[in-house]
Amino acid sequence: MKPLEGVRVLDLSRLLPGPMCTWYMVGMGATVTKVESPDGSDYLRFSPPLGPDGDGAWFSALNAGKESVALNLKRPSHLDAVKALIAGSDVVIEGFRPGVMKRLGLDPATLLNEHPALIVCSISGYGQTGPMCAAPGHDLTYQAVAGALSTGARRDGVPQVPGILLADLAGGALTACMRVCAALVARARTGKGRWVDVSMAESALALMAPAVSAMAVVGENPVPGGDLLTGAAAQYRIYRCKDDQFIAFAPLESKFWSAFLAVVGGEVEADSMDLALLFSQRDRDEWVELLANACCAPVLELDELLEFPQHQARQSITRRDGIVRVSHPENGGSETAHLPSPRLGEHTAHALRRVGYDPAQLEER
Repeated sequence: MKPLEGVRVLDLSRLLPGPMCTWYMVGMGATVTKVESPDGSDYLRFSPPLGPDGDGAWFSALNAGKESVALNLKRPSHLDAVKALIAGSDVVIEGFRPGVMKRLGLDPATLLNEHPALIVCSISGYGQTGPMCAAPGHDLTYQAVAGALSTGARRDGVPQVPGILLADLAGGALTACMRVCAALVARARTGKGRWVDVSMAESALALMAPAVSAMAVVGENPVPGGDLLTGAAAQYRIYRCKDDQFIAFAPLESKFWSAFLAVVGGEVEADSMDLALLFSQRDRDEWVELLANACCAPVLELDELLEFPQHQARQSITRRDGIVRVSHPENGGSETAHLPSPRLGEHTAHALRRVGYDPAQLEER
């Protein structure tokens, strides 16, 4: 039995943070019902590249295994249907700007008063309170105010745009999923639900906790890319190999450095120029094989992931019928990874009947 089996989640969110939060929950066994506008309010559904099913690849990856209900929250009968779905849910995930739920008549405080065991999770850029709560933003701006952009190496003095949507996916999705699961544990003890306020900027800031504490002790900002783990150490860097592929080289501890020296034979200075010259003399995979015990790894391109032996052994990423999917961490290689993403509104009638709402009423008002 999966840990969230029997938990019903109503997902009112779109794009990345909320849908990825509920993607994790699908992997843990929850039943997730996604509410979309009949005209397709989740832009990822239509964003290229489009997959074999006609939906955007990002949409299909994050919404596999979910139900889709097509409802227009601006229409009274459709809003009544959403309220019926909420009444039949354990968890509601929403990603509107603060205040929108209240304007829709779905104020979380009111919902909790009507359904005391309900867990409502609101994911927003800056949280439900504070001077920036209504400000627009994206992952880049949330990382900016969390200090995350300031610490890495720079190009021409300008912080680089990160390759990972840290605030959206770690801040928004993972933090929300963790806090909802914690709320479910608390509800099992007390019978009471709660309103979970997730700020993506604040959650990204939490990831900066060690760096912030170190800054306060030293009394000054770190040099961008100048700390041990951000590029200052020659033995903690990425090096180009003979075949123009790259290796992540990280033998910080003496035992790993000794293992490295044993392979290359003799003394090698922990100097980035010397190491760069050394790595340029062999292909990446040859180095990876030679340095298997020296804390090194290949820098994989995305199209190499499927063939990587560790991922293959754990079925962490799989191909089926031409579709490549990353498996849920809860159950690598499980069937949930390759469940189809829902067609728009595919489960509207079924989901509404399940909670006692007649779908015919949608057109009556």
